Amino acid sequence: MFSKTTHSLTVSAAKRLLDTNRTDTVSTAKRLLSILAGVYIFQRGVRSITQHPITSIQEAFLGVFLIYDAVNGIKETYPKKPTEISQIRRNQIQGNDPASATPAFV
Repeated sequence: MFSKTTHSLTVSAAKRLLDTNRTDTVSTAKRLLSILAGVYIFQRGVRSITQHPITSIQEAFLGVFLIYDAVNGIKETYPKKPTEISQIRRNQIQGNDPASATPAFV
């Protein structure tokens, strides 16, 4: 009974973590915490595979999904390198308006 309770708490905590990761404002520290939780849940599932095979497989998949979601989110937060010339020029200063007294940056 205690094992089912801890399992349901683990699953609900992981679902809450995944729901908070859907926003774009989640910091890298929270994503690293998600990675650590995913590693813990994954290793817990792998260790108990002989005693509770179905529950441990679910925990292992949940841990892997937490790790994947956090790593994918960290990768998306960093700026991408431009691949085309038009993307490079978009990030540069295009020039000034000659008729204006103050420089205008586009």
